Amino acid sequence: MLYTILKDLGISSVLCLGERVLERFLFPGLHRTVERMAAADPARADDLATLIAEAIGLFAMIWLFNGSLYAISYLSRRPLQPYATSLVTALILVLTFAGAYAQWATMPAQPN
Repeated sequence: MLYTILKDLGISSVLCLGERVLERFLFPGLHRTVERMAAADPARADDLATLIAEAIGLFAMIWLFNGSLYAISYLSRRPLQPYATSLVTALILVLTFAGAYAQWATMPAQPN
């Protein structure tokens, strides 16, 4: 069981970081909007530390769900399916990415 938890931790952390990087690559300027800025200082919006902090926040949100799945599995004494946590992780990441796309698509155009 410890091996599967560590494997799920590793997979979900890589997926969270990948989603944040892909979002910054595909939706330029979205992370600098007032609603989505994770840094208190606007000059630090493009820092690597801010990107890692956003990925850790997303990772924590995902593991609230995955941890509850493991707790339910342990308390009910029924084994957790091997793909369950990966499916939950992928679903949350797809919804997060779709929300980012919807917000980016409705952003007003920047004057040149």
